[in-house]
Amino acid sequence: MTTRARLAVVGLVALLLLGAGAVVAGGDLNDKVRSGDDLSVGATETVDHDLYVFASQLVVDGTINGDLVVGAGVTTINGTVDGDVLAGTGRLFVYGEVTGDVRVGAGEVFVDGRVGEDLLVGSGTLTIGSGGEIGEDLIFASGSVAVAGDVEGSILGTASSYDRTGTVGGSEDVTIDTGGQPGQPSRPPPSEPVRIAGDMLRQFITVVFLGGLALLLVPGAVRGTESALRRRPLASIGLGIGVLVGYLIQFIAVILLMILAGIAFGSLTLDGLAGIAIWLGVIDLIVTTFAVVVACSYLVDAVVGLSLARLVAKDWARNRWMEFALLVAGVLVVVIVTNLPVIGFFAKLVVVIVGLGAMAVAFGEWWSRRRPPESPPAAWSAPPAPEAPAAPEAPAAPETEA
Repeated sequence: MTTRARLAVVGLVALLLLGAGAVVAGGDLNDKVRSGDDLSVGATETVDHDLYVFASQLVVDGTINGDLVVGAGVTTINGTVDGDVLAGTGRLFVYGEVTGDVRVGAGEVFVDGRVGEDLLVGSGTLTIGSGGEIGEDLIFASGSVAVAGDVEGSILGTASSYDRTGTVGGSEDVTIDTGGQPGQPSRPPPSEPVRIAGDMLRQFITVVFLGGLALLLVPGAVRGTESALRRRPLASIGLGIGVLVGYLIQFIAVILLMILAGIAFGSLTLDGLAGIAIWLGVIDLIVTTFAVVVACSYLVDAVVGLSLARLVAKDWARNRWMEFALLVAGVLVVVIVTNLPVIGFFAKLVVVIVGLGAMAVAFGEWWSRRRPPESPPAAWSAPPAPEAPAAPEAPAAPETEA
């Protein structure tokens, strides 16, 4: 993953986490969360708390005594933010002052004011004007970068073009990424066999590490999953397809619910609840997608590899080290087969399906074991027949005198 991609991921995760903070923060949410088309903080307005804004355009002319989290098309800060700024925006302009850090993912960023601490940017273009001042470090992954202002700390970043005419108080480490444009020096790409071998080695090391960690921390779950694949292969195939289809259905349903909730709450002027519903939906999509990607990329290889190795050497794994050796051998086979030309894609698809299905089978078996067994209903039997009444005793004969 390139530096630019890593910064973009970090910025997105930070934005999601801070957005989730708006949901659980105390206070009046309708005051902390604002949404609409064109929003502003007036020149005479002072916001004495954190502010979360979702708008087409935001203009800050007043003062925010707290952090500003914004998702907008265009964001302009002319006033003061006495805290941090976290922005996902099309264009960001800073002419005023931000006393804390500024972390932004945008198409264009222009700073001609003061940022008291770090400025972290992932953008298409980044410009620090002659009146711009960065109190600490400047970190960026951008296309075109021009620094005419002052950076009191250090500069670290990557860009396709870089021009600095301002001052830097610390070190300066900028990588020029030409992207292989004509006339620009670039490192030749590795040959196809070398690239495939490198991908296989990275995959193998990652899967063995995660699989070994799982054997150490949750050995019962690993053994139950690979055992389920060997015992119930058809069920694993069916449930694996079901898991993939279910994930797609859940993904589409969450997006639809986000849209419907936003429309419903917006029509009732409950903008705070609309923002909360959207953030919860985004967090759900991020968490479920991350889990599916990790499982399909790495965990299924470990499960299928260990299951294949146990089929060959049934009674060989007598201790944990032997079991780990079987894992290594099985994963090696799976990684090689799934990276072969032509058939590698189809082999990986099969591994994903049966691996996810085995996880589902093992989870179902664990769930059925943890539920207390239900006592069977008592067998029905006919009620006992009523006893016949006893016959009355005959009266005694009178005694006669002799």
